[in-house]
Amino acid sequence: MLDRACSSDPELRAEIDSLLSEEELVRAQFLESSPQLVALSDGGREPAGGLSAGQVFAQRFQLIRKIGEGGMGQVWLAEQTSPVRRPVAVKLIRAGMYDESVVKRFQIERQSLAMMDHPAIAKVFEAGATPQGQPYFVMEYVPGLPITEYCDLKKLKIEERLRLFIQACDGVQHAHQKAIIHRDLKPANILVVEVDGQPVPRIIDFGLARAAAPQVEAKTLFTQVGQLVGTPGYMSPEQADPDAKDIDTRTDVYSLGAILYVLLAGSQPFDTMPGEKLPLDELLRRLREEDPPTPSTRVSGSRHRSGATAEVRGTEPKHLVSLLRGDLDWITMKALEKDRARRYAAASEFAADIKRYLNHEAVLAVPPSLAYRARKFARRYRTVLATASGFALVLGVAAAVSIREGIRAKQEAAIADAVNEFLQNDLLAQAGASAQSGPTTKPDPDLKVRTALDRAAERIEGKFAKQPEVEASIRDTMGRTYIDLGLYAEARKQLQRALELRRRALGADDRKTLKSMSTLGRVAGSQGKYAEAEALESQALEAQRRVLEPEHHDTLTSANTLAPIYDLEGKHAQAAALLTQTLEIEKRVLGPESPVSLQSMDALAFLYQREGKFAQAEALYTQTLEIRRRLLGPEHPSTLASTNSVAWVYELEGKYAQAEALYTQTLEIRKRLLGPEHPDSLRSAGLLADAYRQEGRYSQAEALYTQAFEILKRVLGPEHPDALAFMNNMAEVYLDEGKYAQAEALFNQTLEIEKRVTGPESPYTATALYNLGCVAARRGDKDQAIAVLSQSVDHGLLPRVALGMEQDTDLTSLHGDPRFAALVAHAKKVAEAKQMAAAQKPQGK
Repeated sequence: MLDRACSSDPELRAEIDSLLSEEELVRAQFLESSPQLVALSDGGREPAGGLSAGQVFAQRFQLIRKIGEGGMGQVWLAEQTSPVRRPVAVKLIRAGMYDESVVKRFQIERQSLAMMDHPAIAKVFEAGATPQGQPYFVMEYVPGLPITEYCDLKKLKIEERLRLFIQACDGVQHAHQKAIIHRDLKPANILVVEVDGQPVPRIIDFGLARAAAPQVEAKTLFTQVGQLVGTPGYMSPEQADPDAKDIDTRTDVYSLGAILYVLLAGSQPFDTMPGEKLPLDELLRRLREEDPPTPSTRVSGSRHRSGATAEVRGTEPKHLVSLLRGDLDWITMKALEKDRARRYAAASEFAADIKRYLNHEAVLAVPPSLAYRARKFARRYRTVLATASGFALVLGVAAAVSIREGIRAKQEAAIADAVNEFLQNDLLAQAGASAQSGPTTKPDPDLKVRTALDRAAERIEGKFAKQPEVEASIRDTMGRTYIDLGLYAEARKQLQRALELRRRALGADDRKTLKSMSTLGRVAGSQGKYAEAEALESQALEAQRRVLEPEHHDTLTSANTLAPIYDLEGKHAQAAALLTQTLEIEKRVLGPESPVSLQSMDALAFLYQREGKFAQAEALYTQTLEIRRRLLGPEHPSTLASTNSVAWVYELEGKYAQAEALYTQTLEIRKRLLGPEHPDSLRSAGLLADAYRQEGRYSQAEALYTQAFEILKRVLGPEHPDALAFMNNMAEVYLDEGKYAQAEALFNQTLEIEKRVTGPESPYTATALYNLGCVAARRGDKDQAIAVLSQSVDHGLLPRVALGMEQDTDLTSLHGDPRFAALVAHAKKVAEAKQMAAAQKPQGK
């Protein structure tokens, strides 16, 4: 009944809900005391103790006029008379509404504002209570207009609106850093005042604010599941979802996106025609389920409003559409993503992308890929798509992976269209070739993504002879898809050709050419070809520093890719120095809590961990975990990854109980959110199994590994890197249990796959041989062990493994054998020679 009666008045509904929640208290205290009512000038009545104009309280605040009133509070304009004379705003609970929940909510707002100190957030001067017991606080009076009204009144151009909006984002980021989520950001709560002739935003009304960390008692707020909190039109999908139990800082990012939408397009994302009003339930349904049009589409599709919208932005409708189309559309829509994981992770990241646009740099936001749009379509119409045509669509989705780079000009848009057309049409044609004649025809179940990609790779030859950029983009997309499938040899072929085409068509120093070089270096690293990977990444990094500047996103990405390669080559000092330098730049340019900075902190922690500096690694991992929990919430994928990292260090430090607790927590969350067969859930299961193994609980480890491995083989294929890792881990458990035949069989399988996938001379093949040598040694077959271990050294065993042979407990039975002593000496010489050769290579500046 309340849904129907209060559908257009969420404040009324919230007030009624609060009254109903106090049922037991009211029943116990009803009519214990009767409030005295006083007459008001408008004929109404209110409890005695209400304030009036001219009244003075706290001896220095004279009320002038009421400037705002909600269901539970009032805001008055007042004049402070001492020790300074100035206008202030006084906010207080309405007389007669002093129940515990209202008071606590009021105190939360007061405490939230007191914790913050930022020019874009209204300041709190003091707090107290009136003689009648009304809690109040005195804050900065902001005689401004809502940000959208101010921009329209001043007819600010798009660039001016963006610069003003960035300041508001900075204020929201400050609140998030203080662990405060606003939850009701809208134009009316971002007022604009002029300081020295320049517009400055002031964020007000933290009445619905919620703590993102334990500094403020979030449990005292009105956050019961099922209650609507926020303003329809600007609230996030998770706020509109009665089943959503966690709200994090990304809800404010969504609201900021809705405000930017209005600043750009002149209407809300789910706006209606003039004179129409959507019922609340329909608006909330759209918010949860539908995607709004892009800002440029909204302007171009509203002929009756486009003229007025463009006029207050100092331009013409066609020019406005042109300004919005592309980067600004993508930036806005990324902030408005339904899936929080696809939104900007922080307000600072949102603002940084707008700054990139204003500086004519490539933005991080890109248009939703064909794959993403089709997955959303498939979720909405899953029943219909359970047919042969659905199979063809899903296959096309899996193959036509998103164009990774932002498309900024019409020429690049044409290239993107050509790429999507080739991949989509070619692959869908393959998928549908066996399903042409009607609904009863079934598609070929053996046509897998790899098969489709292989056929497309054959068909591309000679097809784009006069369009080298198109061919390069197609091959780049296919190469990255092969990487996702763990097929590095095939990826290498496509990426190498893409690099050659771009060098010829665009030049050696073009951004895309350098990005192709860096991606090729990553593939070489994945194949264990570290010298080649280092050469490619170093060359790309040096050119990016020269052409794109040291602080460019691509430059930082290449640096973060090169550092792990240094580490794998045994150049630990160079790896740490490069990561430290990169992290300092990221903190200065992007902020210490940006996702990129946090990734670099993780990488540096990993280096410390590899060097046995567990205390330093634990400190860095713990710091990133605390930041991600506060900014992203405890269940965000990045937070869960940080949780696993902390657990891993605990495991290495011998803190098995703490490690197991964190691994178990992550596994339960991922299974609930992603399902038990999602690769991330299976990876969590593997980490927990490894902890069991370290504790000597082999039967539990074996059970977890076996279950996860069978699922991975079915979902990803037996040659995927994750499946190989699980196969190897299972073999190691068998080895620990003394099941040598089973361990040897799995290690042999791993060896054959590594030979085929990464090559017979790769470090991964050498590692598989080394493991077989360990089995032979544990079994007591010294001759076989020495022979296989010698092969592993000759095949390129990693220096860190070769140098640790003497300490490997699996090889204890070989101690005292002169052949083993000779092998260890030989392995050390080979490893040291590799490290010396790598150290003598010229490095990038």
